[in-house]
Order: sequence, then C-alpha cells, then structure tokens
Amino acid sequence: MLAISDQPGEFNFTRLPDEDVDPVECGFATVQCYASEIEPQMLNLLFKSEDVEDFLERLREQKFRVITGRPQPYKFARL
Repeated sequence: MLAISDQPGEFNFTRLPDEDVDPVECGFATVQCYASEIEPQMLNLLFKSEDVEDFLERLREQKFRVITGRPQPYKFARL
C-alpha cells in the first residue's frame, strides 16, 4: 500500500488530486501511496515524523506491517 525511499522527495498520491495542488515535499523520504483511503492517515504520520525510522515506527505503532527491501517491480513503481 505504501513504498518508501530514504531519499528526500515528495509524497506521491495514489491518483492525481481533482484540484491543482502544490506537491507535498518531504525532507527525509520519497513516499508512494497506493491506497487512497489511507492517504490522510499516512500524511498525518509523515508530518509528525522526524526521519524515516520515526515514520516506520509510527506505522508499526498503528499496526501497519512494515517490510524492508526493494518492492516487487510488478506491484510498485520504482522509487
């Protein structure tokens, strides 16, 4: 549902917003979300986080399963 790279970048939405909005930049990660229903929760956790490890810990605290390593190319966009 989510792919994360530890390179500074943007939060990439599942689909383009209906309105013209500025990109959501992140100083410590590039994030690709694949489920629009969790995007608000992911953005909230991301804004509260200080770095990638903090973000991953917050995901775990919310009972999200965190799998490290490269995503399968047939399922996720390359970051």
